[in-house]
Amino acid sequence: MVAGPILILSGCGSAGYTSASIVLTVSLSNKVINLQANGMPLNIPVTIVAPTETATFSILGLPAGVSESYKESESNPSGLLTLTASSFTMPGTYTPTITVGSSGQTASLIFTLIVTASH
Repeated sequence: MVAGPILILSGCGSAGYTSASIVLTVSLSNKVINLQANGMPLNIPVTIVAPTETATFSILGLPAGVSESYKESESNPSGLLTLTASSFTMPGTYTPTITVGSSGQTASLIFTLIVTASH
C-alpha cells in the first residue's frame, strides 16, 4: 500500500476575534460660542468620532434669526458648523443642542451660545 502526503489544515477562523466598537461622540473645541448679530458667519469646528464615515447632524434650540449649516469633511463625519445671526436676532444667552447619529447610536452636546448686538 502506498501512502500519499497527508495535509492537515488548521486555522483560527473568526472564533475569539472581537472588533473594538467605536462609541459615537461629538465635541466642540470651545463649548461657549460668541456670535455677533450682524449677519457675518461664524465657522465652528465640530469633532465627531463615529463607527462609520458619515453621521447625521442636527441642531435644536437656536434663537430666532440664527441660521445654521453643517459641512461634513470628505473623509470623516467631523466638519464645520456655520452660524449666522441676523441683525434682528435678540441678544442673549442660549443653550442649543447638537445631536449626531451613526450606526444606530446617537450622541448629543449642549453648548452655550452668546449672541451680542451688532455695533
